[in-house]
Amino acid sequence: MRLDYIEPFIEATNCILEDVFKMPARKGKLTLHSEPVTSKGLVVVIGLTGDVEGRVIFDMEPETAVKMACIMNQSKFDSVQPVVVDSIAELINMVMGKALTILNDKGFSFKLTPPMVFTGNAVINTTIRLETLVVPFTTDYGELLINVAVRPVV
Repeated sequence: MRLDYIEPFIEATNCILEDVFKMPARKGKLTLHSEPVTSKGLVVVIGLTGDVEGRVIFDMEPETAVKMACIMNQSKFDSVQPVVVDSIAELINMVMGKALTILNDKGFSFKLTPPMVFTGNAVINTTIRLETLVVPFTTDYGELLINVAVRPVV
């Protein structure tokens, strides 16, 4: 897995989290997974096409999503509901837009599929059998995991 494909996702996530929530996001230790990963409860999946094929998964506890949506909407929510799901999807769209800009500015041609949001316990990622780099980000609202799996199109 090429690091120059991965770094823009890390940079964009850090930048957007800090911009939206006005606090630093702390990046944890990167890990490599070759097997499917069970989710924390709220997952946003975005496919990648163009110079690569693959996907990026953003994964968080439902409570984290609710807290983030409360800040984003300046409203109070007690559970995952449509406005929470929409808010998290929009947050991830902002991250992916920034990452795509960085990648395209470096001369790559990446395209995105629309985000798919899944909720529930034990959602398992098995869509593509690719080595996956998992990057944890810790915020004051909880942990956000980014799972990036890409490979060049041959």
